[in-house]
Amino acid sequence: MCLSSAANGFQKDSTSLTGFQENILIGKIDGVQLSINISFPATRTIEPRPVVILIHGGGFISGDKSSKNKQIMKLSKLGFVSASAMYRLSPDYRFPAAIEDIKLAVRFLKANAARYHINPERIIVSGSSAGSYIAVMVGVTGNSNIFSDHGLYSNFDSTVHAVTAQSAPIGNLILPQYAESTIVKRLLPLDYTDLKMTLSSMSPATFLDENDPPFFLSHGDVDPIIPVEMSREFVNELENINHSFEYHEVNGGTHSFRNSAPKQSKVVFSSYLKFLKKWSK
Repeated sequence: MCLSSAANGFQKDSTSLTGFQENILIGKIDGVQLSINISFPATRTIEPRPVVILIHGGGFISGDKSSKNKQIMKLSKLGFVSASAMYRLSPDYRFPAAIEDIKLAVRFLKANAARYHINPERIIVSGSSAGSYIAVMVGVTGNSNIFSDHGLYSNFDSTVHAVTAQSAPIGNLILPQYAESTIVKRLLPLDYTDLKMTLSSMSPATFLDENDPPFFLSHGDVDPIIPVEMSREFVNELENINHSFEYHEVNGGTHSFRNSAPKQSKVVFSSYLKFLKKWSK
């Protein structure tokens, strides 16, 4: 596939490196044109900027990268080059489509690091709900070749420097209690041949190793949509290999604990910003 259209997708003068740029074309997979929004800090720096990629939620079946526009603009005021990337949705596109799309966004940014004045070694992926699952999967598979790069920016890897995930469906999907979970119903490929192997490949802990980036995890303990046990399971896996992570379990927090536990939510958000700043250095 010719990459010139993706490279030329910047709709405005990319040399300005300031302000908000929308619908930058990054490549086409299975006939779907993928794009990314980027918000640059208002002032330039001599040193390349760190990057935060926000991944929207929506239960894998809805949502749009534009829903994160306000958030990426706020993050750019803190000195980050902030982005929101598009990914393909279920039911038309199932596992591993969304993961491949965000990994493409990572490679695109690395390929354009000089152009956008960013540090390709300081890319952080961040998501909540469905987006958090994708973020964690991108984090644990950066050093794996299990997913296709579809011939797009193949000279660049998709490793990231850190991951944040709120209310993430990141449990061991092989376990029987998750057989009827939303993530399995909506992402399980229709053409699978080995159910156990497929569910294993959909589970982040399958790929976790000591070379993976640090994680910032948060989950409400009364989440009615994604059980907190999923985050607890992944935390146990992190502890088993003495991996770097922070875990914040919000007492009384539901799926979106900003409303259900506002005081604790502020504490978690403050810790989240500290984590971003720490791992962007």
